[in-house]
Amino acid sequence: MKLRVLLASALLLPACAARRASPPPTPEPTSPPVAAPAPAPEPTSAPVTAPAPEPQSPPVAALPPAPEFTVAPPTGLQRETGPIGTRDPILFQRAAKDGRWVIACQAREDTNGDGKRELHFGRHGDTFGDALAPYLFLEPGEGERLEDFLAADPTGRYLVVVRGGSLRLLDTYTRAEHELAPPEAIPESTAPTASLPVSFSRDGQRLLLVSLSGPEKRATAFLVDLRDGTRREVPHGPGLLGQAVLDPEGRWVWFGVVTQDTDGDGQLTWPRAQTSLASRYCRGPIMSFGTYGQEGDSASWLLRRVDAGPLVPREGVLQPLGDALLRQGEQGEVFVEQASGQRTEWVPASCRANVLHVDAEREQVLVACTAQGNALELHGARVHQPLGISSGYETRPPPSNGPLRLFPVMPSSPEGGAPSASAQSVVDLETRTVHPMRGEVQYTEGTRALVQRYAGRKNQSRRLWLMDTATGEQRELGEQTVYGVVAAGSFVYAEGLLVDMSTARLVRKVLDDVRAVDTQGRMVLNHFGLGRTVPRGPLQWTPPVRSH
Repeated sequence: MKLRVLLASALLLPACAARRASPPPTPEPTSPPVAAPAPAPEPTSAPVTAPAPEPQSPPVAALPPAPEFTVAPPTGLQRETGPIGTRDPILFQRAAKDGRWVIACQAREDTNGDGKRELHFGRHGDTFGDALAPYLFLEPGEGERLEDFLAADPTGRYLVVVRGGSLRLLDTYTRAEHELAPPEAIPESTAPTASLPVSFSRDGQRLLLVSLSGPEKRATAFLVDLRDGTRREVPHGPGLLGQAVLDPEGRWVWFGVVTQDTDGDGQLTWPRAQTSLASRYCRGPIMSFGTYGQEGDSASWLLRRVDAGPLVPREGVLQPLGDALLRQGEQGEVFVEQASGQRTEWVPASCRANVLHVDAEREQVLVACTAQGNALELHGARVHQPLGISSGYETRPPPSNGPLRLFPVMPSSPEGGAPSASAQSVVDLETRTVHPMRGEVQYTEGTRALVQRYAGRKNQSRRLWLMDTATGEQRELGEQTVYGVVAAGSFVYAEGLLVDMSTARLVRKVLDDVRAVDTQGRMVLNHFGLGRTVPRGPLQWTPPVRSH
């Protein structure tokens, strides 16, 4: 895999395209990975039979309700641009989209006794040298030391951290902090492929928490409503719970359970991948990693609505749609199944669909009909439209600001060769039309796309173009000289160029590696480039300098 692709993936996590029997969503990572750890293995035993509906557990252990804000109050990092951290080695981890907070790891002590504070990067996200510790910066300065940082909700308001041994929820609007779980109830989550014990809904109003209880440390999932502070159990049924993830809409939970001793060691054990990937804790940039099988038993995946209803085996489920499920049958048909069992067909079996993307907002799916030479079509309850091109190659949706409208596809080569990423088109999901991009789509916002094209002698020059499918505008913005794509609000850093998508203009060229962008267009720069030595702090929010 090209280094450019690896670094771009490391800076921005794209949404996953849905397809037949796709794995459940994974929680938002605490540091953006280049290559996500291997998903939970497919079950080799028979699927778990869904038991009868279980009674809803009563609310327990309510948190104080969070006050409502329409606008986040100003904080230090938004008001000023002072140094972030000390002059010790620093490893950026995460930042709020509006710059309200920054998480970074630093080595502030000579823990290996060599007389200096210094670290070096490994290739698998590991570091060598002095010990790193995470720090939270709510304003410029030395920050607050944490024992661990696990997650932030998608809005950036809430952080889940470990402090004083307990798992805690921090409201960065009010600075209020509440205990989610005591030390003895926190599942292990720093191993390379371990799941996080917390996941948020997309709107940041619901949190799913996995905690341990009893002498056997039994894992149980609880739904915490951050609007009123209530907490209630979401039962996972029989077996050992190894992972629970809240669907982005906050209405369903994906459960990973072990019900059979498939490795014959006399106990139920959640599977763990054998991998060279480094621990999640203060993980560095990942250049590569390998997996070498797994240990433990085979797991099965099930779903359950957070409010009520039976457990549903994952097989055939594409994704939840509100309280319904989008499913694919054994003959290739795609349909919506209500809780009552009523089905509405979206894609006929005659298509033998490979589902490339689920457009829940517009109630349609983009499919490649394998029975018609991978012809691309849009289908839904009220739409059945061929798009006039064929492509059997799956692409992920590009990073975008707001609901996705333009989805990239790789049309089949007229000569019958393999599709090329440098010759993408986009499907406009609103107008249901196809637009050639003649390059690789790096970012979209509404009808606008940032497209990378190769030019010059031997195609060695990477040029960034802005394309607008509504107006037909095509404009070159400049040459891309470094790697990585990261965005916040209307500002996008795309491999050396900072672009304001609201004005469709180039803001400035950036020669340094950009680790974060905020909604003001400020950037956190990291100067390690492709070197192997962890750079020294402090970090700094660098304001944009607009071109005139």
